[in-house]
Amino acid sequence: MQNFKAALTAYNTKNFQKSLDIIDEFKLSHLDAHLLKAASLTALDKNDKAIEIYQCALKNNPTNISLLENYTGLLCKLGDFMGCLNLLNTTVTTVSAKLSLNKLEALIKLNHLLEAKRLVKLISTPTNLEFRFIWLKIELHEALGELDIIENIINMLPEAQQNNFYISYKRACNLRSMGRFNEALGLLLNIEKKESTTPEILFLIGCIYKDLNNTQQCERYLNKCLAIAPYYVPAHESLNRLYHSTKNKKLFLNSYELVKQKYEPHPVIEHSFISQLIKSNNYGSALDVSTNALKLFPNDHTIVHAHSVVLGKLNDHEKAFNLLNQLVEKAPHESRYRIDLAHYLILNGDYIEAIRQLESALKYDYFNQEVWAYLSTAWRLSANDKYYWLTNYDQYVKVFELQKPKGYSTSGQFLENLTDLLLNLHAHSTQLIDQSVRSGTQTEGHLLFRSNKLISDFKHSMNNCITSYLANLPKDQKHPLCSRNNNAFKVNGSWSVKLGNKGFHANHIHPAGWLSAPSYISLPKELNENDTNKSGWLKLGETCLNLKEREEIARSICPKTGQMIIFPSYIWHGTYPLKSTQPRLTVPCDVMPIL
Repeated sequence: MQNFKAALTAYNTKNFQKSLDIIDEFKLSHLDAHLLKAASLTALDKNDKAIEIYQCALKNNPTNISLLENYTGLLCKLGDFMGCLNLLNTTVTTVSAKLSLNKLEALIKLNHLLEAKRLVKLISTPTNLEFRFIWLKIELHEALGELDIIENIINMLPEAQQNNFYISYKRACNLRSMGRFNEALGLLLNIEKKESTTPEILFLIGCIYKDLNNTQQCERYLNKCLAIAPYYVPAHESLNRLYHSTKNKKLFLNSYELVKQKYEPHPVIEHSFISQLIKSNNYGSALDVSTNALKLFPNDHTIVHAHSVVLGKLNDHEKAFNLLNQLVEKAPHESRYRIDLAHYLILNGDYIEAIRQLESALKYDYFNQEVWAYLSTAWRLSANDKYYWLTNYDQYVKVFELQKPKGYSTSGQFLENLTDLLLNLHAHSTQLIDQSVRSGTQTEGHLLFRSNKLISDFKHSMNNCITSYLANLPKDQKHPLCSRNNNAFKVNGSWSVKLGNKGFHANHIHPAGWLSAPSYISLPKELNENDTNKSGWLKLGETCLNLKEREEIARSICPKTGQMIIFPSYIWHGTYPLKSTQPRLTVPCDVMPIL
């Protein structure tokens, strides 16, 4: 017992190695010693060994609460939320507050939000766990897109907790998402004065200055962020998007060169640099950078993949194909590599092998929208009936009329008011390098999160359309759309697009969606059903693969002002070029199921 006390004292004074040495020297093997040893290993960042200790102890103590609390807590810390949930579902008979919170965190991170909502109502936490419970409730409502509730939760906290660094940061993120930029900025600038400056704070301040169209301060803060965190990729990418869209194009991608000159090479910087070169169509430079990065990091899969993408852009398809084959062998669970490999297989007419690769990807990532999009193409080209099972345009593509919100005399009045609001948002927008929009602009951020009555009214009308769509879906537990339908949903992303003359959407799908749902707010008079050129129409089924005579437009739709068109996010879609001096104004969104 004396030896255990000595080990515990060493642990409590943060002498973790001494604690381990005492336990090993005296061969302490009771449960408390196992727990202390695992905790010491975790503190020394030897997590694999800690897990071995927990697993060994669990064999003889399968229902011990302290053991389960510590083990599931470590699994959450390591991001193994499925492991945490499986352990709790199979071993726990008595529930503690800490176990409930570990389970709640796992449910939120795994997007099991309905079960998380039920669990929240059952949890009562002791004072020492209250902050974590508050934080998890905030994360749950954030995942549900319920930003007003987050603001209410924070407002009800004691002032000391409201001023907590993490709560303040979360609140600033929430306010920014709601479009309350000045409030968010004031909060962050106050944090910057009081707290030690962090890259996250400087980055967010820079982004909000961009939201406020203050490009000078945006540039200043993003550079401040990179000065203390040179490998902070989001700051590099935001700064270079800023340069690409302003008069400072001569500085575009300069931040990467500066980091490479001053600091040791790092794969995340190399990969981001290559990605930005590809997005800006600078394939020659991308080849130089990726070739050099491959010499520096020959075993880094992300670098190898980026190099394969560059080779593909330069039409060196054989080398790209060979690299992708190697990646699939080394990392069979990575859907991205199989998708890109299937791309080449489809181009070469080897549809059977493309289908095999894509169906293999589904074993690891069943609801990946890109996998299903490429499968739909391979199935169509190989005359496989599964194509019709998956796409069924008559069943899964629906057109709805947006209902007139309360308080408006006509739908036209509401849409005119919404048009004015959206055009004002587009006044400072530019075409970014990573969008499907051509000759047009797209707003940034989550449009439907903004605190604005017009947008709230629109969201209500939109939700009614989605609810109606889901109510009429068939039952099919194998179908990637129908199998996740329980009539509960959230909007995962929303934005506005303004197309000008000759503008169009390149063919694409929505990887972050389940349903895609563009609403048509204002359309030029040239867009009509009698137009043989189909100016501004939506087209479905044609891919981005440039298959020429093998392409097929399965359906063309002439949208009307005040309509919403809903279809699965894996369906290829784009638009015919617009021929009008009047803009085509839409609000697309990605819809996800709440499970």
